[in-house]
Amino acid sequence: MEQQIERSKVVVRWIVAATLFGAVAYLKRTGSLTIPWSTVIALTAAVAVLNLIYWSILRRGAPRWLKYVTTATDLALISFLVLFTGGSGSVFSVAYYIVLVSNSIRYGMGMALYVAIVYNLTYVAMLAFAPPAGDLTTEAVKILAFWGVALYAGYLAMRFQRYARILESYEETIARLRAELGGPRPAK
Repeated sequence: MEQQIERSKVVVRWIVAATLFGAVAYLKRTGSLTIPWSTVIALTAAVAVLNLIYWSILRRGAPRWLKYVTTATDLALISFLVLFTGGSGSVFSVAYYIVLVSNSIRYGMGMALYVAIVYNLTYVAMLAFAPPAGDLTTEAVKILAFWGVALYAGYLAMRFQRYARILESYEETIARLRAELGGPRPAK
């Protein structure tokens, strides 16, 4: 199960990377971004190499640590993209939420909290390299909002997982009762 989840993350990472590359290329063409092509290529190559490494690891199985490594590297790469495209004002900061929501849905509250903690570390590191002008209140609100979304996404994932377990137990009960009764009876 976890191997399939991580494989789907590899596919989604290719799609998101291609989309972000296209967006950066478009914004560069229109003059909205001044990021050098060498940086764009380096970030894209890093995503590609990491994705190929993850796929190679997943061919042999899905080690428990892999989901944490892939998530942390995704957040670090997003932080580099955000750093090079405007810092705290970057249009690409929404990519953090893609990682948060997709991992929360797949893995639940524990992963939502992990994403929020790693986001705090990577986003604050990015802010240290590109401090925003003026008051940091806006940045604190962004971080608190991210935590709010993380907690809510984790809560929704927990509820979904709980209902899935309940549904599974109902299905098992129905199958057991059918077996005890000798199978389904024809409709009259």
